[in-house]
Amino acid sequence: MARVDDYDPDKPTEQDAVKALADLIGPQMAEGLWNLSVQALCLHRPVEAPTDLKRVAEHVMEIGELSRVAGRSLKVRIITYEALARTVQA
Repeated sequence: MARVDDYDPDKPTEQDAVKALADLIGPQMAEGLWNLSVQALCLHRPVEAPTDLKRVAEHVMEIGELSRVAGRSLKVRIITYEALARTVQA
């Protein structure tokens, strides 16, 4: 992949993920769903590592239709961030 000069993508965060989920299912449901997913994966909040965020996104995707949309969106964002970050570091 070609190098991307002067590109500094925003790192995906747990806060962004929960907000995106809340936009679809409401803030209380989003917090509850996120907490249950984090616990099910034996992780702790805040989830910061992109690999852990991706794991939580994949778990959220298994729960329902709307959560699948939010989980897939987060997963794509993380994969894109990782790919672009590699081009900047190369």
